[in-house]
Amino acid sequence: MDKTSKQPTIKDIAILAGTSLATVSWVLNGSSRKYVSPELRERVLDAARVLNYQPNLIAQRLRGKSRKMIAIIVPQFENIFFNHIVIGAEKLANHNGYQLLICSTDDNPEKELEMVNQLIANWVDGILLIPTYEGAGAINTVTRAGIPLVLLDRQIGTEFDFVGMDNYTPSYRAIRYLLEKGHRRIAYIGWDTPLHTLIERNKGFMQAMSEFNIADANQWIQKCQRNPEAGYTLAKKVLNLQPTAIFIDQNTIAEGVVKAIRDSRYKIPEDISVVIYGEPVWAVMNIPEFTCITLPDYRIGAEGAQILIDKIEGKTGGQNQVIHLLGKITERGSVNELAAKEREV
Repeated sequence: MDKTSKQPTIKDIAILAGTSLATVSWVLNGSSRKYVSPELRERVLDAARVLNYQPNLIAQRLRGKSRKMIAIIVPQFENIFFNHIVIGAEKLANHNGYQLLICSTDDNPEKELEMVNQLIANWVDGILLIPTYEGAGAINTVTRAGIPLVLLDRQIGTEFDFVGMDNYTPSYRAIRYLLEKGHRRIAYIGWDTPLHTLIERNKGFMQAMSEFNIADANQWIQKCQRNPEAGYTLAKKVLNLQPTAIFIDQNTIAEGVVKAIRDSRYKIPEDISVVIYGEPVWAVMNIPEFTCITLPDYRIGAEGAQILIDKIEGKTGGQNQVIHLLGKITERGSVNELAAKEREV
């Protein structure tokens, strides 16, 4: 290959060898999960040699050596929840002698698939993935390549290793907490998305409200896009319904909701109580500090990384692990208990 041409890719090898990208990846990764005939394997390796495709990495794979490199793909860098997952994963990985590559999809399925293909081409040993809503394509690409995979936070299917939240229970308990404080006009402001994590939080709200016989509880669920500006606009409308409490199911939206409450001259918690799902940094930098659902985000990253490394090193026995962790209510100063006369619906 001409030295001035671009670096060859596994796609170039697949074309020259007359086979698929997945087969090339299985051969170059030394995967034993998929059968490849000796003739086809040799054809792939010959194509790699002809193209001078990273021969040092090929040698490592053929000797069965790991690069000690794993990757994590998150949907949002601006969300502190995902930042903490990354930190938890990185500390665990480093402790075990692995380096962690960090990527973000911006919740874009096309970008997600592109990143997965790049990581496969760069021969990472395993991938931690928080998938987009349409993440099945990326997941299938990783599994076809024979690369160990662990899903975090967002579960797609039940046949993959997974570490994430029980999203239903913390939401349910938060609404019960507000109801037991005497609130009946509880607005739910959340992210408008089909992701199951948010749907489970909706269900927790509805269950708690039904247990207190709150009629037409679904009218209190209001949704918007995942940004502070959308949260601000929606909160302005919700305030016209005169809620005594607001539950916010996503901390980026929460920034806009809190600003709207204050711009509307309402006092927290005297006029409106607030509970946030998740714990943004600013939640404890306000007066009053905000009551939040504290999440085990570092643990999600650490436990996911441990499962992935165990898979890479053949320590799992082939059994999938599915772990759902629980958040807890951290009480601070943003919730007021209503007097008996204020509790009517």
